Amino acid sequence: MDTTYIKAHHEMEERYARLVFEYFTNNQRKEICDSVANAIELLDIAPSLTVTPTKNQAGEYSIEFHDDYDKESHKFFESLIKDLKINRCDVD
Repeated sequence: MDTTYIKAHHEMEERYARLVFEYFTNNQRKEICDSVANAIELLDIAPSLTVTPTKNQAGEYSIEFHDDYDKESHKFFESLIKDLKINRCDVD
């Protein structure tokens, strides 16, 4: 049984917001991809997405908002964190 949890890191600066999920298995990566796809459809928001493999099955999934005047990132990130059942998010 895998006891490694998805890690979340958040950073903000004026109108820029970024949330990075660090995953450790292919199942976690798929979970994140599915959650992001659902949030995009539900909230009708299109952030910049980048998936970067770091090891065999591990990697980072980055979601970025540039010129986020209306602070849409907040509801998008909140939806993802709730859906993925993440109880702690590091702030950079």
